[in-house]
Amino acid sequence: MFESQNGGSPLGGLRALDNGVSRRSILRFAGLGAAAIGAAPLLAACGSNAAPAATGAMRKFNAAAFPGDAYFLDTINLENKFYAQHQLEVAKHITPQSGVQAFQLLVAGAVDGYASDTGLLMATHANSSKGKRPVLVGFRNLDSTYGIIGGPDSQWPAADASFEEKMHSLKGKKIGVTAVGAGGDLQLRLALELAGMKPGDVTVLAVGPTAQAIPNIKAKRIDAYVGVQWTATRFISKETGGTILLDFAEASAPDLLRNQAVVAIAVREEMAQQQPEVVQNWLAAQDAANWWIGENKEAAAKLLNDNGLGGKGLEIATEYVEHYVADVQPKLNPMFKATEETVDKMAELALRFGSVKKGDITYAQLVPEFARA
Repeated sequence: MFESQNGGSPLGGLRALDNGVSRRSILRFAGLGAAAIGAAPLLAACGSNAAPAATGAMRKFNAAAFPGDAYFLDTINLENKFYAQHQLEVAKHITPQSGVQAFQLLVAGAVDGYASDTGLLMATHANSSKGKRPVLVGFRNLDSTYGIIGGPDSQWPAADASFEEKMHSLKGKKIGVTAVGAGGDLQLRLALELAGMKPGDVTVLAVGPTAQAIPNIKAKRIDAYVGVQWTATRFISKETGGTILLDFAEASAPDLLRNQAVVAIAVREEMAQQQPEVVQNWLAAQDAANWWIGENKEAAAKLLNDNGLGGKGLEIATEYVEHYVADVQPKLNPMFKATEETVDKMAELALRFGSVKKGDITYAQLVPEFARA
């Protein structure tokens, strides 16, 4: 999930946020030309409370989140007041216009915690100043959430066709992604490579997130689209009458596509060092939400549908809850702890995508000791 379900907008200026992280460097990775509108007001309004949290005392905590299944634990935390039960004061979530902007806010101190695309976290870590840079304190999902939806006006291979056959059916087609250079684009390029194809075998078009993908498919401006979240892929298919051509997490997908820990948990390095108890309270709140899903499946599906699918996808939300309990949750380590093997694998992938340089990411620097498995 290299981008959120929200798009970014241009705003001039390329100065560094903290004399270390350049907007240009991060935005190049995300495939955007400039910072997202709204950063300055959010920075002014949502400054972080620097005072350490006393034992049992409430501590103001600024959490960023977007609608959808990748951020569902955040939704549950807010709805069920799990934040408060873990001494965190979170009146509402900050909703940036993109994952890029979310990290700008985190680096600047306006956001304390954010569930992130792992690749974008690593890119921001590599391009930020020590202390201000994000660190990884856990993994929420150890499998890919990406998929490709084929439009209703093309003939696509059967569901049981091979990965290579499905990918080759895209040859000569126009494929929509959120932004050129963003996660969907990078994952598509990797899938083409693994299928023995070249980037030039398809035409990639930046059409924006889910809300823009649906009308573009219906208007036949694109033949297929790379979905970012599990529910979004299925929702786009439902709304367009299309076909889920590929689910990158399915068994037939190559291991390099399938086994990607795409959703990580990030905080600022100085918070992890100076206020580890606050970070661990946040992790504990997410863990409570993690277990709540399995114990309250019907309520969880309704909440996800209302929050992430506009009330139009209860069946999809119900399927996701079952998928989460059966496939996502069992693979998570206690308190979402990160193994060195998983971090190294995702760092190699980030290096392959060109978002970091060799040596930029090390387990010792990226993952605080309390978050290591």
